[in-house]
Amino acid sequence: MGTGLFASSSSILLLYYLTDTLGVAAALAGLVLFIPKFWDVVFDPLVGVASDRLRSRWGRRQPFLVAGALLAGLAFWATFHLPALVGPAMRAPVAGLAFFVGMSGYALFAVPYAAMAAELSDDTHERTRIMAWRMGGALVGTLLGAVAAPMLVASGGGARPGHAFMGAVLAAAIVLAMGITAWGAGALPARAVVDAPHVAWREQLRLALSNRAYFVLLLGYVCVLVGNGAMAAAAPYFAVHVLGRSADAVGAIFGCLLVAAMAAMPLWAALSRRLGKHACAVASALVFAAALAALHVVEAGSPPLLLWGLCAVAGAGFAGTQLLPFSILTDLIHADTLRSGMRREGSFTGLFIAGEKAGLALGPLLTAGVLSLTGFVVAPEGAAVQPPAAVAGIAVAFTLVPAALAGLGAVVLLRVGR
Repeated sequence: MGTGLFASSSSILLLYYLTDTLGVAAALAGLVLFIPKFWDVVFDPLVGVASDRLRSRWGRRQPFLVAGALLAGLAFWATFHLPALVGPAMRAPVAGLAFFVGMSGYALFAVPYAAMAAELSDDTHERTRIMAWRMGGALVGTLLGAVAAPMLVASGGGARPGHAFMGAVLAAAIVLAMGITAWGAGALPARAVVDAPHVAWREQLRLALSNRAYFVLLLGYVCVLVGNGAMAAAAPYFAVHVLGRSADAVGAIFGCLLVAAMAAMPLWAALSRRLGKHACAVASALVFAAALAALHVVEAGSPPLLLWGLCAVAGAGFAGTQLLPFSILTDLIHADTLRSGMRREGSFTGLFIAGEKAGLALGPLLTAGVLSLTGFVVAPEGAAVQPPAAVAGIAVAFTLVPAALAGLGAVVLLRVGR
């Protein structure tokens, strides 16, 4: 839940907060989101290798979970609080620095945590069930972040005070959720560990990416995630300027999507046993792409049932795009352990989550680029009336861009099992 809270609330609100509350230009705001996430592309593999090699009385992973929980929560609070206290010229760099620290804390927690899934079982279908519970919990956190964050901003008075209030409440929730997870990690049974020889980071990267199935899986997953990042960043703009609602309506949109995702998670786990994980990964990406493309026809006067129905279908596809790549990843890690005799879960997972961060970093940058190119008008402390080209660009960024990228991801994932 902690990872979902951090990721969803920052992905959905931060770009909108920078442009429509702090008055930061769209292109610069996109860079503020991109640089910290892209930094994690370098940092995540280092965390993974370090967590593989750590030997302590608390195990390999638990110290990282504790440090990450504290750092992520404190930096999340600072991201939505400190920029409002400085002058206009410093708002973007201060927010970017706080978010940079937060993403580093997120990596310290998320990489070792995700690596633990591959350590818990030697059975492929059991690992899928484990991953389904893990992703289900993450979706609960994502749902809470997507729904609660806009509501907290509104209840706190909107604009800067509302975002500061939201940041304080969710920061406490993030520390609590991640802290409980870190405490629970101490009760996990220890697994036999065979030390990997010291391998430089570049060589570790080469070894992992020379695994063709791993590389193709990572590439397909990143394609889908670029679309996810673009959609999440465009969501508040879509709610306000396309649907004609308030910014907190994004909570209802993502709430519908994520509730459907949680309901579909057991279905994808069951289907993967009958049809295979690779086939289901491709199918889920195609379902996600088709629903997002269909959402392009939705506008202010559209029947509500059309919006909610398409969001629910998109959520069902989204569930598979989150569950199945990580489940396949545990199989690839297990195969590497059998082949090499070494447990390198953190190394493989760190690279995979680095790709995840790269995709989620490029998505908001892509949305910011679309907004800038279509003439989006920045209006501090309130939403301006946007020109028709900017409204059309918002709709494309929320629907057609992620649909195309999810479809591309499906094409790439077709080759994982070959």
